[in-house]
Amino acid sequence: MSQILLQVKCPHCEGTNVKKNGIKANGTQNFSCHPCHKQFQFAYQYKGADPRIKRQVRCMTFNGSGIRDIHRVLGVSIAGILMILRLWFKTLEEPVVQGHFKRVQIDEMWTFVKHRKQGKRWLWYAYDPDSGKILAFHIGKRNDSACKSLMKKLSHLQIDSYRTDDWKSYKKHIPPEKHIIAKAKTTHIERRNRDFRTHLKRLCRETVCFSKKDDMHYGIIKAYIFLRNKFGSLVKAEHTF
Repeated sequence: MSQILLQVKCPHCEGTNVKKNGIKANGTQNFSCHPCHKQFQFAYQYKGADPRIKRQVRCMTFNGSGIRDIHRVLGVSIAGILMILRLWFKTLEEPVVQGHFKRVQIDEMWTFVKHRKQGKRWLWYAYDPDSGKILAFHIGKRNDSACKSLMKKLSHLQIDSYRTDDWKSYKKHIPPEKHIIAKAKTTHIERRNRDFRTHLKRLCRETVCFSKKDDMHYGIIKAYIFLRNKFGSLVKAEHTF
């Protein structure tokens, strides 16, 4: 008779300094991790409760997978996937930056919620090509009010110049002495638009994947901007998913 020993690793921090911590109501052994002080099980009866599965859900979300794609691959219910993402979104904040920026590029990108024509949403955001960070964003209509809301979020920053395309709202709410209108000056932010549509399936122009609720649409975009601002790229951010 042979005996096989399995090393138990914490799914949160990958640490091996763990100890048994009682039995769950379903009869499964519970463990506690010394370094991160979190509890876990070696095997979960419900996949959606497994921290490793939660990490995969977040990772797939920002690598071109929709909710149903994740459901088919991981075998987690759609409701469970939505709950995992929504709980995570609540822990994240919109960009909070301070300082002086020489040349900020602003653009607006078309998206929609539930209905392609009736549910149009425009993602307005300001990007600093020198630091590679998105300074602020706003989701709304393509009108003066949305542009004004974005500029209000930038009002506490010291910005030397704004580079935009020729959309009329920019001319009304950006000081003319700081405003430069030229498509050639917005190439960096246009590339960020491409990244948004590549990494987030619901923002892709030709796709069957789309947001049904505004809170999910906002949360996905907020989380994506948070990760790109903090780590610079999704490759560097993968260990935090």
